[in-house]
Amino acid sequence: MPRLEYWFQIENHPWDTAPNGVDRATGENLPRAANGLYRPLPQEALIIRRYTANWASPDDRPINAWDLNEPNPAQTHGTIPGATVEAKVGDEIILHFRNMDLRANLPEAERAHGLHFHGIQHANLADGAFPFAQPDAAQGGRRGDRVRPNETFDYRFTVPHLSTAGVWAYHDGSANAAASIALGAFGAVIVRAGGEGKAMVPATPVRGPNDTPTSFANVPQPPAADEHLIVFHELQGVGDCLNGRQLVGNTPSVLGRLNTRIKFRVLNLTPRAQSFHLHGHRWRRGEDWTDAELVPPGGGFSFEILAGTAEHGGGNGEWAISSATAPGLMGSLVVTEGGMLTLASGKE
Repeated sequence: MPRLEYWFQIENHPWDTAPNGVDRATGENLPRAANGLYRPLPQEALIIRRYTANWASPDDRPINAWDLNEPNPAQTHGTIPGATVEAKVGDEIILHFRNMDLRANLPEAERAHGLHFHGIQHANLADGAFPFAQPDAAQGGRRGDRVRPNETFDYRFTVPHLSTAGVWAYHDGSANAAASIALGAFGAVIVRAGGEGKAMVPATPVRGPNDTPTSFANVPQPPAADEHLIVFHELQGVGDCLNGRQLVGNTPSVLGRLNTRIKFRVLNLTPRAQSFHLHGHRWRRGEDWTDAELVPPGGGFSFEILAGTAEHGGGNGEWAISSATAPGLMGSLVVTEGGMLTLASGKE
């Protein structure tokens, strides 16, 4: 059984939910707050960040490499959702977790964290669900749901059969889990079935240094097979978000190429069901086809589309990602061959 090893760390940092400073739906340019951010959280976020072995240095990677709007994760000190765990059916996973929550003026007990993973198999002591996880004698009696600041814990999982394939949530499972999740302490686990490969990553950034949220000089050509992760969640003080962000021009605008296969993986970390609707496209659900899916709280699903195939209007262009249950929240799929790209703005 192949063994994968991850090194994750929870950290506290400021977070901007509108990092590009625009609302493309209205054409509005946003003013900066006193701290230089456009729409900051009222307190620091909790970010689960990937590191190289033994936490030697940050190993930041984007959630969606083909997202026109996602900021450079090295500049934001990680991502919301946090670092993604990726595996294939048959793998064993060891995840080394370190707690570096250094928020001031909080008791140490309130800065204890642990990780609870959906969908993959683990012993009770690695469940990370307060108060049920047992102490691990091999780790000095530490519990996966009570990792105090400057402490570490090793989570061990297996993904032994096809029932573990798909997209799953992980999140803080400590006594203060609800508050921590509302500050960003969650992420995704992607388990691929046999024969299911990773998408290509772009050889150059999809967004150039002089590009704007509506004008891109030279977008790389999207690959023949692509995948995107979309997470519905709430952040304390600002409300509903997609991948840690709000307002069109900041939320995910993911890329695809005409007549190529794109896999979407969708998670819902809000406390209510969320409707996911991708305009202009359909996907199979059992014996039927659909263009909208209701995702339960804590749930997720994956589907595949053929890009740009809408009847009487397919082809290159931008297609909305929206939700009837969170009507102010919207992203998009941009179907393009690459090169120069201009996106519409609501400003007349």
